[in-house]
Amino acid sequence: MKGFLLAAGMLALLGTGCGPVQPPPLPLDLEQGKKLSDVVALDYFDNNSADLFQKLDAAFLTQVKGPNDLKKVLRHIRFLYGDPVAFDYQAATSGNRQEGYEEKPYLDFWYRLRTTRYPKGNYFLKIEIVRAQGAAFEDVGGFGVLTFDQDLPSYLQSVTVTAPPQN
Repeated sequence: MKGFLLAAGMLALLGTGCGPVQPPPLPLDLEQGKKLSDVVALDYFDNNSADLFQKLDAAFLTQVKGPNDLKKVLRHIRFLYGDPVAFDYQAATSGNRQEGYEEKPYLDFWYRLRTTRYPKGNYFLKIEIVRAQGAAFEDVGGFGVLTFDQDLPSYLQSVTVTAPPQN
């Protein structure tokens, strides 16, 4: 898999040795995560960096300091892949990752993309939803446009691509 992925976890220091004992993480709500992910996908589609910035996890803010920084990131993604023309939700995957001494659950939501540069195919918008630091609600832990060098995973093999809902 290759592409442009911006995620706070990429910069997290992995802890080794003994550390404070943490309670088990609260599970993420798939329905709430999907709702947030759909809004983020529309923000990406509409190039709405101000609204998207408000949904970023606190750890993400170590990379992106404000809406103008995020606007630069979105501009770079669009330079690499073209402007999004259509997207279609494909699948959700889940797991846990280690951030320092903490195990953090995540949900990844995958959207098949069509852009001005690339027809429908192997390009996907991936949005990672994580538990907000110290809270019981979800935030955006990362997002990006990705493609696969090898065959697509089975959960991403649907070929339907639709335009986003009109407001």
